[in-house]
Amino acid sequence: MALNQEALEVLAPHLRAAKVLSLGYPDLLITAGACENLFGVKPAKFTNNGQWHKFDHPIPETVELLRLLSSTIECIDIHASMGVEKLVDLNEKQSLGSYDLVIDAGTVEHCFNVGQAILNAANAVRQGGRIFHVPPMTMVNHGFYNLSPTLLWDFYRQNDWTVEHFSAHTKHGPASLHPTARFQAQGDSWMFFLARRNTHKPFKFPMQTKYMKKYR
Repeated sequence: MALNQEALEVLAPHLRAAKVLSLGYPDLLITAGACENLFGVKPAKFTNNGQWHKFDHPIPETVELLRLLSSTIECIDIHASMGVEKLVDLNEKQSLGSYDLVIDAGTVEHCFNVGQAILNAANAVRQGGRIFHVPPMTMVNHGFYNLSPTLLWDFYRQNDWTVEHFSAHTKHGPASLHPTARFQAQGDSWMFFLARRNTHKPFKFPMQTKYMKKYR
């Protein structure tokens, strides 16, 4: 799981003095200089995990960088590959706690019970807090699923969340598309999705936007 510089630019306003939950340990694909420019702090610890993501620079160690930002981060996963994760199966209904920010840097698509995984993550966001998803749209066999933008758009908006950022990306750069309309996507494309929770009430299952328009 990883967050590149573009993702970190979206998250930067929400990473300071925050209680953060991450689905998986999120490698930060950013150089020391770019990190200092973006966050105003100089990272003290680095790892070589960037090589797993074809990023040829030492990268800031995530837990330590969040500490420098006066934040805490807890990571959950089905395996403790980095040794800091709490073992949690997101396929099952979970009570994960309450956080200012929940980060899904590419996890829910690997869960067979993807709807429950999204519900678990969303339930962990406090009222006024945020969730950030970075799911694939067209990465065949990357995970069990590729997510259509309308899935996240409809689920969060119909549950009274505010979508604060939505963008699509390919290996060639940003791509312009509508979150609920049909489109032809390039291969290996993904999205950034940031939403703010306005109320604390039980979630309902959404209806896809195109059918809401038809039935109404």
